[in-house]
Amino acid sequence: MKIAADAPCSYAEIALHYLREQIINGEFRAQEKLVETEIAQTLGISRGPVRDALKQLAVEGLVDYQPNRGCTVALLSPRDAYEVFYLRGNLEKMALEKCNCTISDEGLFIMENALAEMRSFSDQDPMYPKVMADTRFHRQIVLASQMDRLVKMWELLTPLNGAMFLSIHNANHSPFADRIDHPTRGNLVMAHEQILAAVQKRDLQEACRVLDSHYTKNGERVYRLSLMQEAAQDG
Repeated sequence: MKIAADAPCSYAEIALHYLREQIINGEFRAQEKLVETEIAQTLGISRGPVRDALKQLAVEGLVDYQPNRGCTVALLSPRDAYEVFYLRGNLEKMALEKCNCTISDEGLFIMENALAEMRSFSDQDPMYPKVMADTRFHRQIVLASQMDRLVKMWELLTPLNGAMFLSIHNANHSPFADRIDHPTRGNLVMAHEQILAAVQKRDLQEACRVLDSHYTKNGERVYRLSLMQEAAQDG
C-alpha cells in the first residue's frame, strides 16, 4: 500500500485511515470478516495497531465486534441512521440560530470549495472523498456557533458520517427504492447548493428549513426502505 505524504504518521492512524476508506468505498462488504493478520500483512505493520484501529471503527459504527468471533464490517441500523441524521441536523440548526446565520468569509469559502468538489464527483467515484467533502461543508456551520460544547457534540457524530453515507447507498440499491423518491447525486448537490445560498443571504429561516429537509428526508427514506424490506422478508 502506498501512503500519501499527508497521511497520518502513526501505524494505528495509518491502519484506521486505510480501513475506514476501504469500508466506506465498499472494498470491504457488509458482514465481511476483518482478519487482523491479513490487514497487518497488507499494510506491512504489526497486529497491535490494526487491533487499535478496529476498536475505533467499532465506536464509529463501521465495524461489529463479537468476543471469540472477531470483527466484521457493519452498517448503522436504520433506526441508528435516522437518529444520527436527526441529531446532526438539529445541532446544525442550533448553530445557525446561535450565530444568526452568519458565517465568516473563510467559512463560506471552505463551504464553496467543498460544494465544488461535490459537483465534480460522479456516481462511480469512490465514496470516501464525498464523505470528506460533506464533512468539511457542514463543519463550517457548527464552527460558526462559537460554542465549544456544541461543536464537540457534533464532532462525536462525525465519525458516523461514513456509515450514514453507506446507509444511503444501500437504501438507493434496495429492491424497493423505486417505490419512493430516489435521491440522485444531483439532488445531493442541489441540497448543499440550497443550504449555501440561504447561508450566504443570512436567511436563518430558509437555511434551517433546507437543513431540516436535507437530513430528515434522508433519514426517513432509509428507515422506510428498511421497514419495507423487513415486511417483505416476514411475508
